[in-house]
Amino acid sequence: MLLKRVSNRKKIMVSVFCGLLVGASAAGIHWFLVPHDRVLLSHVFLADLVAALTAIIVCLGIQLRQEEVHFASAMSRTAIVSELNHHVRNAVFPLCLAVQKTGDSEALQVASDAVDRINVALREATADAISGRVSYAENKNGSGAAH
Repeated sequence: MLLKRVSNRKKIMVSVFCGLLVGASAAGIHWFLVPHDRVLLSHVFLADLVAALTAIIVCLGIQLRQEEVHFASAMSRTAIVSELNHHVRNAVFPLCLAVQKTGDSEALQVASDAVDRINVALREATADAISGRVSYAENKNGSGAAH
């Protein structure tokens, strides 16, 4: 699930468009259904304007709520990856110390390459988790594989 960051200007434009659509639809329906009394039509069109403004506010509220949910989800994924990072590094550290203690330069090079690969994998996993490109949730058959 890849979500693009939408600018505030675009959010406002979408909300205004939705509000205008609601207001214009209501005004059109009222134009055809309400008797053409000048005072009555002015009150009805004023009510349609209020409906349009309300639709704009509701649309902005929905977009704000969606952004809040996305942010909370990203923070949750970040915390999970941070914990994973911590545990992996704690598990690898004693192995690196043991290899350094032996003094074998070939084993030290292998351990250094392995740590570099782990760092790359953790960096990529962190970027994927924060961006939402990969979901680590369980799929329908119960396995926890990424998809």
